[in-house]
Amino acid sequence: MNTSPQPKQESNQITSGRSLLALLTQFIPLSLSDVAMTLGDPLQTSALSRLAYPQETLAGVGVVKGVAVFLESPIIMILHASTALGGQTKSRRALWQFTMIVGLSLSGIFLLLTWEPLYNWLLLDVFGVSSSIAARGRTAFLLMFLWPFVIAWRRFFQGLLIRAQKSIAVGWASIARLTWVIVSLAVGVILQFDGALLAGITMMGAVLIEAVLVTWFCMRLGAISILNQQGYSETKKLPQTLGGVTFYYFPLASTMLLVWGARAILLSLIARSFDGSLALAVWPAAWGLVLSVANGTRMIQQVIISAYEETSRRTLVAFVMIVGLSFTFIPFFLGFTDNGLFLLRQFLGNNPSLVEASRPVIQILSCFPLLLALQNTFQGLLIHRGKNWFINLATVVAATFTLVVCGSLIFTKHSGATSAAYGMLAGVISEIIVLFFALQRK
Repeated sequence: MNTSPQPKQESNQITSGRSLLALLTQFIPLSLSDVAMTLGDPLQTSALSRLAYPQETLAGVGVVKGVAVFLESPIIMILHASTALGGQTKSRRALWQFTMIVGLSLSGIFLLLTWEPLYNWLLLDVFGVSSSIAARGRTAFLLMFLWPFVIAWRRFFQGLLIRAQKSIAVGWASIARLTWVIVSLAVGVILQFDGALLAGITMMGAVLIEAVLVTWFCMRLGAISILNQQGYSETKKLPQTLGGVTFYYFPLASTMLLVWGARAILLSLIARSFDGSLALAVWPAAWGLVLSVANGTRMIQQVIISAYEETSRRTLVAFVMIVGLSFTFIPFFLGFTDNGLFLLRQFLGNNPSLVEASRPVIQILSCFPLLLALQNTFQGLLIHRGKNWFINLATVVAATFTLVVCGSLIFTKHSGATSAAYGMLAGVISEIIVLFFALQRK
């Protein structure tokens, strides 16, 4: 009779084992990784705005980066899969095979698109940009054909480090990446490099440096040995073959294809607005700035996946709200205060047309970091429960709302950049609603 309360007591200890401080300690280096990854975009925008032909270069590089990220999108969730599958040897090996096959295949497609007739068809006919904007973006496009492969390689080893509780190494690699971005852009501005060439060298060099470093950290810190020693204690069966991993990963990949496919179509809509040339320069500048801040919340998902069973619900809620509101303060400051306007002018090289068109976009999207924190929380809970297809459904809804709202505003003669901002806001809110109701489903 004295033994019956013991399981209950142990269960309570497991449920509330992780403190808020422990969650934040795990989250901060992971967040630093994502912030460093996306901080490159606003820094690059600031640099390109100080070089020759700023508007055309920003627009061309923005479209090229949109194509690159769309081709990268099927392997973005490799990080999440590596975190989930990394603790099981056969699953980990199968995922590595999958990562190499998909990464190389996507880079092959990218290389094919560098052929000038295909490149011109893509930018001039599909995206509808002007020939001058397409010409400005071509150099960066040529330099980035290995982008999907390097991203896949990097995210696989980042996931293993997270699973082995070596998240600090991910943060150090991101610091090195950010250092490269700052140094290369500073040198490029001082020497007045061609903007597209500078962008291509900066972006490709950054992801390559980070991939090499996370691989080195993984070997140096013995992450794989740690994972092998942890054993396999989860109850649900994980895929252990290439075919099994492919089936497991498909809903995650299709989710990202929908997200970034919609954003690529968004660029095409923006190009067709009445202020298309200006909007194509403004949107990547303003959106990149807000997203670099909001992406600081994305690793909430990894913390939720790894710590949900060991943490009380109250602690998780406090953690999500603290992170979300902290990051939301930054775009509010930039969009609604005089000091924020001063910083925005400095960021955009005191270009009056860019500043005037960018500020309303930042104001519209000022609550985006909090919304992204909620989205990633709900996604993490669904991944933890193996309900990946509901994430896919929510993404379809979000993409639909984004494009419908944006397209409707553009075709009623609203500005392309602000139309895109309202579309993104409508999309993420609709996605959160769908994810919330999916979590209620038994």
